[in-house]
Amino acid sequence: MKKIFVIILCIVMCVTAAVSSNALFSPVIDTADHSNISTTVLQDWYKDAYKFVTDEFLMSESLAGYKELDDGYEIIYEDFYGDRSITRSEIAVILSRYNGSYDSIDVRVYKTATCPTFVDVPDGQWYTPAAQWAYENGIVNGVGGAYFAPDRTITREEFATMLYRYTEYLEVDTSARVDYSDYADSDSVSEWATDAMSWAVAEGLISGKPGKLLAPQDTITRAEVATVIYRYNNEVKAHRDIWDGQPW
Repeated sequence: MKKIFVIILCIVMCVTAAVSSNALFSPVIDTADHSNISTTVLQDWYKDAYKFVTDEFLMSESLAGYKELDDGYEIIYEDFYGDRSITRSEIAVILSRYNGSYDSIDVRVYKTATCPTFVDVPDGQWYTPAAQWAYENGIVNGVGGAYFAPDRTITREEFATMLYRYTEYLEVDTSARVDYSDYADSDSVSEWATDAMSWAVAEGLISGKPGKLLAPQDTITRAEVATVIYRYNNEVKAHRDIWDGQPW
């Protein structure tokens, strides 16, 4: 009898674990207005930024598949992964999409693309044309030896520098500066990033973290990048007539 009880208990525990696992990893079914996104996936502080970057196809959720409906299908997403660090290749793609330089959504575009500048950027990858575009326009540099390091995560000061260079590429005034010495870690900003960080703080694109910290050496997350791009669109782009009819 005791043996039977143990077996039954094990079965119950296995079933419970399976149900819990399914509940934890069940995909999020999004809707057109993003009202169905779980609060565990999307935090309040970047909800507006999330809506902007996904509506404009600058960033996306992790695609899990499709749910068939009577009149078509509904896309099923797993997560926006807002807390995940972001890579150099992802930033190149986001900025190229924001710029509208080419149709990076069209598979036919990047599948035929080449990047002769960097030896570690293969032909036909989703980030191939973005890496070449970013280099040609002075937005990113290699990491030495003709390498791009597409999978390397970037820091807050590196992203500020990329966005600063992108604004220079647009021939927009980047002279705004602010004294950020009152931040507790202001001395940790790299010398090569001082102008970019001062500009980003002056424009309200980057704000401090708790404890009055700039955290320039911290890796920047997808949620933070979405927020900075959203602020950039509202505060920098919106007040300068430079886009010449771009749909963004």
